[in-house]
Amino acid sequence: RSAIYLPRDGGGATSELVELLEEPPLSTSIQILLDANVTIQPQMLRKKGSQILAQFTDEEVQDAINIITSTDAPNIVPPANEDPSITFRRPEFEALRQRRNDPELLIRAADLSNYDPEIAQYFSRLTLVDKLKETRVFTGFTRVVSDTSRGSDIQYDMLWRSRPLSESWLPAYVVHGEGIYLELNEQRLRDWESRPEVINRVQLLRKSYEVVRNKRGLRQPLPSPRYILLHTLSHLLMLRLTFECGYGTASLAERLFVSTDPSQPMAGILIYTAAGDSEGTMGGLVRMGASKNLEPVIRRALESATWCSADPICMEIATAGGQGPDSLNLAACHGCSLVPETSCEQFNRFLDRGLVIGVPDGNPTLGFFSDLVLSVD
Repeated sequence: RSAIYLPRDGGGATSELVELLEEPPLSTSIQILLDANVTIQPQMLRKKGSQILAQFTDEEVQDAINIITSTDAPNIVPPANEDPSITFRRPEFEALRQRRNDPELLIRAADLSNYDPEIAQYFSRLTLVDKLKETRVFTGFTRVVSDTSRGSDIQYDMLWRSRPLSESWLPAYVVHGEGIYLELNEQRLRDWESRPEVINRVQLLRKSYEVVRNKRGLRQPLPSPRYILLHTLSHLLMLRLTFECGYGTASLAERLFVSTDPSQPMAGILIYTAAGDSEGTMGGLVRMGASKNLEPVIRRALESATWCSADPICMEIATAGGQGPDSLNLAACHGCSLVPETSCEQFNRFLDRGLVIGVPDGNPTLGFFSDLVLSVD
């Protein structure tokens, strides 16, 4: 599992100071004081790290202490009965939508009015993530198929026979990188996903997933039209970006932010690259998100999706039971939509070109981007 690092806001405390307190020897002193149930004061830490903290005031140190010792959850109230995997993404979703100027999360908001109106009308927000930090944690493994029949709380209990009060750590590593965040126009998306032909198309895939879910006792929610659309669009863009900015396909990854809740909807994609180097990558991906660069990428990605080397079989098999792992893809195969499994959040499942660009010989206006594709033709 992985998470994007989100800077913690707290008065005058800087990220640099928070990081200093999270590393030995100061982190050791803080843990000892917490175990002793002692209220931590700046002067207590200065005895151990007088040189480390010399450049910071007591107020800044206290703010940083409050951040580290706080157990408060982010001030985001998710909808009732929301899947935990979706709730987990909400703080990241909110952070990626706005400008950030932190050493570990540097985000620029792009002005959509500077982009081609034919492309911009499909999106409501675009941000360029010049720098991000991702933590990847190894929580376990299963053979052949993923075991999602147990909830995250049960899986957490299975990690230890007797859960320790401290040192409940897991092997993890941190990578740095950059990315492009795109968010679809919500009103346009709602109008599209409410169309009967779209619902009927998605029902083909949902029926296949119902069989798999009942057979294995899976708890993952049924895919929605917007999820399949965003997921397929993400794959098409990743495949195109490998040609445009020189990264290998396995170097790119997706992060989907999807919710159909009417009060707090999400419809965002983060396409990013992350490397083990502390400096991250070299800016090529972010550069492709600039105006005059991104529009051709999107057009070419959609153009490539209109024809697969396995067509007409690839497109027609959608109505004949599907294809791919557990038949959980419609019009999507290695010739058009699949990426390395390490780049995909769903192991190349829940994909369909038809919902993106339409069905050329059946319903060419079915796709979310059909108008754009047909205008090019």
